[in-house]
Amino acid sequence: SGSDDPIALDIAFRVIADHIRTLSFAIADGIQPGNTDRNYVLRRILRRAVRYGRTLGFHEPFLYKLVDVLKEKMSAVFPELITWKRSIETTIRLEEEAFNKTLDRGIQIFNNHINMDVLHSLEQVEQHDPPTIADQPFYVANPDRDKISGELAFLLYDTYGFPLDLTELMAREREFTVDTAGFEKLMEQQRARARAAQKKSVIEVKRYLPPTKFVGFDQLESECSVEGFESITTKDGRREEYVIVNQSPFYAEMGGQVGDTGLLERHNHLCKGVVARIVDTVKQGESFLLKIDPTQVDQLRNQEFFGHDVSKDRAILRVDRRRREAVQRHHTVTHLLHWALHEVVSKEASQKGSFVGPDKLTFDFNSAALTPAQVADVEKLVNERIVENARVGWTEVPYAEVKSRKDVMQFFGDKYGDAVRVVQIGGHIDGNGRPALDGYSMELCGGTHTRATGEIGLFRIVAESAIAAGVRRIEAVAGLTAYDVMRHDRELIKTVAGKVSSPVHDLDKKIESLLAHQKELEKSLKAAQQREASNAASGLLAHAATIAGTPAIIHNLGGVDGDFLQTVADSLKGRFAGVIVLGGAANGAVALVAAVSPEFTAKIQAGKIIQTIAPIVGGKGGGKPDHARGGGKDAAKLDEALAKARSLLG
Repeated sequence: SGSDDPIALDIAFRVIADHIRTLSFAIADGIQPGNTDRNYVLRRILRRAVRYGRTLGFHEPFLYKLVDVLKEKMSAVFPELITWKRSIETTIRLEEEAFNKTLDRGIQIFNNHINMDVLHSLEQVEQHDPPTIADQPFYVANPDRDKISGELAFLLYDTYGFPLDLTELMAREREFTVDTAGFEKLMEQQRARARAAQKKSVIEVKRYLPPTKFVGFDQLESECSVEGFESITTKDGRREEYVIVNQSPFYAEMGGQVGDTGLLERHNHLCKGVVARIVDTVKQGESFLLKIDPTQVDQLRNQEFFGHDVSKDRAILRVDRRRREAVQRHHTVTHLLHWALHEVVSKEASQKGSFVGPDKLTFDFNSAALTPAQVADVEKLVNERIVENARVGWTEVPYAEVKSRKDVMQFFGDKYGDAVRVVQIGGHIDGNGRPALDGYSMELCGGTHTRATGEIGLFRIVAESAIAAGVRRIEAVAGLTAYDVMRHDRELIKTVAGKVSSPVHDLDKKIESLLAHQKELEKSLKAAQQREASNAASGLLAHAATIAGTPAIIHNLGGVDGDFLQTVADSLKGRFAGVIVLGGAANGAVALVAAVSPEFTAKIQAGKIIQTIAPIVGGKGGGKPDHARGGGKDAAKLDEALAKARSLLG
């Protein structure tokens, strides 16, 4: 049920109406809810709207249903609502479903924290043993009764997806404030951990660098002049050396395509013919920086490679051809993949990011999960286009000529210059020898490509998975890498067939037979374990005792695991009313199970028992008042732990 306050209801309606407009317009422009930058702003807006929906009594996804109404009202001024309606609805629905899964739990934790009666009860409990997540609501201790602690705000953000402004909104409604300084301190600690785990170097150059002319679309080797050197200290303290040249066939990392590698041979009177290995190419402004192999830097210094007049230096650059061609195969097939997704899945499946390297490609796009049949159809369609060996060409045109063309794929929301490069697959060549922009695949792209689809060779989809709400990722390989994957799969199938003594063509039948046999064995084993547990339970009934007026069975069952203890306890529940505490030790681990009949939970709780005795065996545990489990590592103290359980009843 929702709120009865008319002011709160009016605010909720207005917020939801405003937020569904913002969400729909932004998603139509190509922005997806996410965890960084503008994407996170959009996610915050959506989650605020979902939370306001609770004011109106909505506990299931509802926002996405408003997209149709918005389209009817505003498509005349924003026609993209018609084109992208289905994509907008899918994105919002998936985000709502994901947030709803944790929203109730987060609200419960928030309300428990600020409820004075609950806090008073918590203070009483803390004098003895603090509650655990397993058997009590989660609390974050906070001496300031009128302020939400930074720890709680961070917990709601980090575990339950509550943006800070949502926590602040909920706090204001209850006349509380939020310790934002404490929250930011914890956020900075998390950022520091993320930075420490980040392996990729971020290049930052303060001074002006001369521009580099890129000639790598047409040639993989060229002469150049050395314009200078750049020595950069990375954030983790490493020194990296870069060469700056006036022109280069080396492609710099951008647009998802990795930078080229290769060789630079420098010629002058001091270091004639000295060769440097280039392990990466990055772009700073209009300059391409060629990264020198760090293991070679000292040697190059000894050969007078750095640090003298470069005004008359000449160098020869040679791109690693095999690596570049592998990258190009993956890049061109990425365009085919994008086209095939439109053909098989949806015209609204738009690209959200990509990685193009020599060993694989990844392609991110907005969509629901693909079915196995869709994945197979996409893979088949791409390979059919590869076999056709269609021409791949590119041309530079004014952006104004293509910005409104729906058949030319581009990132909505990206900023383009006055001139753009269009890569076309299929189609015709015009009278000037340029693509006529009538191919079946056309995209704005600055990367390098094969000259025909047949150069790709073979395409294999390796995986399809979710990376965010409403965003899927396909990982795939092409060319010789795809052949290696296929060969590995073939050898794996042969190995499996050999291990199960089956011809390859009968392997599926053999596996089905083995699985059926395994299922029967598991069924028989489970029945045997249940019989054994039932017999053990019958034996334990004879050891039942009354401790301080409470019937109890507290026993060490020896070398058994937690699952067996649980089965025994379940068998006892129907035949015994009282307190059950069982322990066992198997494979170096101690297991504990406690069960308390409903009529005795007012006196003693199962979670309290396990919480008290588990530390004795070097472990922990918890649960509900009527049932709890725990464990530890010190089997020698199991009997001591069970003795402690008896003392809790006395």
